[in-house]
Amino acid sequence: MDLSRFTTAELQSEIGRRGREMARLEARREELLAELAQLDAELGVSAVRSPGHGGGPGRRARNGVSLADAIAAALDLNVVVSPKEAAERVQAAGYETHAKNFGMMVSNALSKDERFRRVSRGQYERVT
Repeated sequence: MDLSRFTTAELQSEIGRRGREMARLEARREELLAELAQLDAELGVSAVRSPGHGGGPGRRARNGVSLADAIAAALDLNVVVSPKEAAERVQAAGYETHAKNFGMMVSNALSKDERFRRVSRGQYERVT
């Protein structure tokens, strides 16, 4: 997009409009986070952390189960998945991680745990 075709006033107006929209979206996000925190409290689960607030590199996520147990719980028997699919399912089920190499961690857990069998390259099946 060639910004030189716009006047300074037009650019400032657009920046202002986007700033107001961002403020509106941030306020809505805070409302939703508060609502989620209330639901979590009612359900008795740990609070949802918003990105950028707590966690991050150097802080280990605490889960109630091991990664292998979480994968087994997220997959039905005889289901064949890739480590990437298993990682997505585990995280969708609530497993928390800050690992940059989470896919590799899942791959290692799948290859070392007797509940999973390697079907082919990059494909594992839950057998027990």
